Amino acid sequence: MRLRWLAVFVWIGAAGFTAFFASKLLPAELREVVSSRSTVSVTAKLVSEPIKETGPSSFGERYRASIVVLKPETLQGTSGQLSGDEKLAALSSGDVITGSMSFRPAFGFTLDFSANLKYLKSVTKGEADPIQGIRSSFLTSLRGISPDSAALVAGLAIGDDTELSAQTKEDFRKVSLTHLSAVSGANCAIVLAGVAFLLNLLPIPRPLRILISFFAIGFYLALVGQEPSVLRASAMVGVVLLGFLIGRRVSPLDAIALSVIGLLLWQPELSLSYGFALSALATIGLVALAPKLVEVFEKRMPTWLAIVISVSVAAQIACLPVLFMLQPELPLYSVLANVLAEPLVAPITVLGLLACLISPIVPFLSSAITLLASLPASLIVQIGKTLANAPLATISWYQGVTGVFLGALITISIGVLLLTKIQKLRAVAGIVLACIVITFSAQSSSAGIQTKNFYNGQYTLVNCDVGQGDALVIRSKGKVAVIDVGRENPAVDSCLSALGISRIDLLVLTHFDMDHIGGVVGAVTGREIEQVLVTSSNDERPGADFAKGYLEGLGIPMAQAEVGMAGELGDFSWQVLSPHLGAPEAKDTNDGSISMLWQDNAIALLTLADLGESGQLRVGVEHADLLSSGFGGRQVVVKVAHHGSGDQAPEFYEAIKPDVALISVGLGNSYGHPTRRVLEMLQLSGAQVFRTDQSGAIGVSEGEKGLAISVSGRS
Repeated sequence: MRLRWLAVFVWIGAAGFTAFFASKLLPAELREVVSSRSTVSVTAKLVSEPIKETGPSSFGERYRASIVVLKPETLQGTSGQLSGDEKLAALSSGDVITGSMSFRPAFGFTLDFSANLKYLKSVTKGEADPIQGIRSSFLTSLRGISPDSAALVAGLAIGDDTELSAQTKEDFRKVSLTHLSAVSGANCAIVLAGVAFLLNLLPIPRPLRILISFFAIGFYLALVGQEPSVLRASAMVGVVLLGFLIGRRVSPLDAIALSVIGLLLWQPELSLSYGFALSALATIGLVALAPKLVEVFEKRMPTWLAIVISVSVAAQIACLPVLFMLQPELPLYSVLANVLAEPLVAPITVLGLLACLISPIVPFLSSAITLLASLPASLIVQIGKTLANAPLATISWYQGVTGVFLGALITISIGVLLLTKIQKLRAVAGIVLACIVITFSAQSSSAGIQTKNFYNGQYTLVNCDVGQGDALVIRSKGKVAVIDVGRENPAVDSCLSALGISRIDLLVLTHFDMDHIGGVVGAVTGREIEQVLVTSSNDERPGADFAKGYLEGLGIPMAQAEVGMAGELGDFSWQVLSPHLGAPEAKDTNDGSISMLWQDNAIALLTLADLGESGQLRVGVEHADLLSSGFGGRQVVVKVAHHGSGDQAPEFYEAIKPDVALISVGLGNSYGHPTRRVLEMLQLSGAQVFRTDQSGAIGVSEGEKGLAISVSGRS
């Protein structure tokens, strides 16, 4: 009988997933509009409140909202995210708008498209949403002793962390406090506990209490939005309450299993959500591992402390594989940070929700309560900042599939040690865990010594190891240039910090692919930036808006690169080889990326960004005399284009005759970079090839006997 029901659930699940993925096959008309980035006259309905995008845009403050297209009929029913200026901010959920929108591919798998509001023709106001009215009045009355503390109150109360600074978000990430900047399952538990406490004071029957609890969780879900972690927590609470209603006790593991299965059948796209996976795994850790860890820890410390530590450790252990998938780092202070911060979460959440509920009625009292809640919130912000900037806040873990696999082995091994009494299984788990720890410790110690020695060197050029991305440092007479910043903030920040760089005289963002500009916050934060040079190629992607807007918001001077632009950096002179102003010759964003030539007395450095074969040939024709001149006998170093992709022009490399080729590429990347064709081409040209996926960071020094190459090595 059980097998029959299992088969039914499997069949329903398979049908649901098939229907979901089939629904994601975009209509031909929409595919054409999106791929060509066309501007179309559209009538659409807003299905969410506009919220401010993180970081200012180069066009002022920007907002985004979810929409469903009503007209034209060829696009009817498709959903996407609309970006716009203050005109969009003035709208509300339920409003129907007509105007011109420029379409582009969606970032999220659950959306059909992204669009930018070019011209707003008309607005038909929808019915006022009382829930959104409460949110708006709360955000209007929000006060705090600092902007970040107020933003954290909003994040914990209603899940709106848009005003939290990028630096604080990065600090929280480093010490595993990110879950505190938005509503999570813990907040649902706090709400339910508060409701239960109040209901127990009233002489009402049990079924009515349960129904009121259902209503309270439903109202809270509507208030904070359908975040994956909140959906999971609400569904789990619903399963437990339903069990109480029918007189059956549901075990926590059964509740989490039923809630996950039910939500995936209802919204299959949750299977692609890291937030949902982390929420489910953390809950399993709390239910299965935390009680056993308490038994272990309370032998050595007070029970209350054992419980606090066990909760944090259990969640971390259960989530390890997914965390390593997102960021291959071990946050050393995560347990300490959570132990210090968690006791402050409940009062902030309770005060924030109270302020939210009364904000439409007595906004001045709501402001006073949020100001009070911001006091413990400021302590959390300070905890994150202090520990994130402590020595060795994070340690690099194995990257790619290896790191995720070893993380899963650690989780399984610890689970076996805590949950089973079979001695043979415990012995195997202990041996596996010991081997991983010993091997990692030995490699980390060796790599740490080698890395420390590497960064003590005095290099003219350093190709930072930022995974599948670019970040190149040029130093001369105390002046520093940085060309691109990789995909992730921690990687580029770690490299620049290790090199002792506190000032960047010239920051070049060659183009707006995320693997070149995603780490801009990490590169800029805590450093003085003199000048930024960006491509003049037109790029309407959100990443371009964010990067330019973020830098402009900091007041950093910005210029657009064009052929013929030149300057000096210490002993180096530099000039732009491509593109022309506006990049009219570029067929795509890679083709419009900035290529440059840097020369001092010993080195001729060519930085090619992601310039492809046709672009390289074009640069070769336009600068034929320069590229075939021999560069005055200087040693030629080339930063190989596009991470060593196959889209290269052998004629270009034959003309420049590189002595050293640097390839910035991620270990085990899915693109197959660098390709065999490129490696053979570089070998034929006589260049020494150095790759970050094999050697880590690469340093180039100038000496009397020529260039010396050093590498940091990989852990």
